[in-house]
Amino acid sequence: MENSEQVYFEPAHDVISLPSKGMFYKNKKDSVKVAYMTASDENILTSPNLLQSGKVLDVLLEKKILDKDIKAGDLLPGDRNAIVFFLRATGYGEIYPVELEDPRTGETFVEDIDISALPTKEINLAPDENGECSYVLPKSGKTVKFRFISSEEDEKLIKADQMRSKKLGSNSISQIMTLRLQNQITEVDGIRDKSAITQFVDSMSPMDSSQFRKHVSDNEPGLDLTINVLAPSGEFFFGELPITSKFLWPYV
Repeated sequence: MENSEQVYFEPAHDVISLPSKGMFYKNKKDSVKVAYMTASDENILTSPNLLQSGKVLDVLLEKKILDKDIKAGDLLPGDRNAIVFFLRATGYGEIYPVELEDPRTGETFVEDIDISALPTKEINLAPDENGECSYVLPKSGKTVKFRFISSEEDEKLIKADQMRSKKLGSNSISQIMTLRLQNQITEVDGIRDKSAITQFVDSMSPMDSSQFRKHVSDNEPGLDLTINVLAPSGEFFFGELPITSKFLWPYV
């Protein structure tokens, strides 16, 4: 009698260490198993429906992340990007040609960047058991607790802001900056009431809000995308690695 029980074999994969080191997740997960890209994955990358909806990376990551205890949408943006860079490096090669402008002559040139050599940003935060961190606002002196929001949460905020703008028309003003602050800040001087936090954010001084955003951005886990390139004129190009359509579609 034949054994009809199906045996599942995991596809070829690697274990990717997350830049966040799991410090900001409830399950403290610091690595994930990620399957290598295959030719069939190019069906996802070239799907007109997915390209139009902007869901290409969501679908690709859901397929490639083999762990069942974390979803792609639950990942912090920096962890998500690290996986995308791994997939690109192992799928199409570690060298990513980028077009840059010579700061002295203004002429464009192409530089090959080894994306596998990009370092991980150092984490200089000490999150509590809930993954929240503290920051003292420079002007008001108030102590806020904050969290990093996931890729899925940020996407929902952007969509909500876009829907609001569409409803109000051409004279509407984007609220995305304060929406992010309202979702990042979880406590103000011990107060965790959501409506109170919303009111506080709306009345924050520009100094406090800008310095807080800078603090969050500077300390957000992820890859360090800073590049320092010697241009043909002998001048150095210093800036952030530009991500274009050639990153995941190098041969299109």
